[in-house]
Amino acid sequence: MKPIPAAVEKAYEKAKQALANAHAPYSNLQVACALKLRDRDQEIVGVNVENASYGGTICAERSALVSAVSQFGAVNVEFVVVISSFQGPSIPPCGLCLQVLQEFVSRDCPIYLGGSTGLTEKRLFKEFLPLAFSAESLPDEAQPN
Repeated sequence: MKPIPAAVEKAYEKAKQALANAHAPYSNLQVACALKLRDRDQEIVGVNVENASYGGTICAERSALVSAVSQFGAVNVEFVVVISSFQGPSIPPCGLCLQVLQEFVSRDCPIYLGGSTGLTEKRLFKEFLPLAFSAESLPDEAQPN
């Protein structure tokens, strides 16, 4: 991977610190996410929080995004860092997380993936979800105000 920008490296370090806070007793796969918002200096982190009912589980990406919206209202995500405790290939965001992210990221938003030893790849959001369902997909009468 090309040299990592300082802001991405800083977000990666925040995600790496948060990784230990993940609650993953069922999958044993800890995941952390750090979001960099366009109008904020700090990174917003989230971790996966698993639940015995499985459906009650929240992924790290949605955890970070919900935290950002809870703190700041409408947010504009500059880039996303997702890391896991898995020693194999990088783990991309799941479909549900991508659907939720599409509400707050541009099609060209960089998503950096890696693990506890470093970032291994950078992709654009549109590579993960090329035909995202968005507000533009809704009929005119259902468009947000």
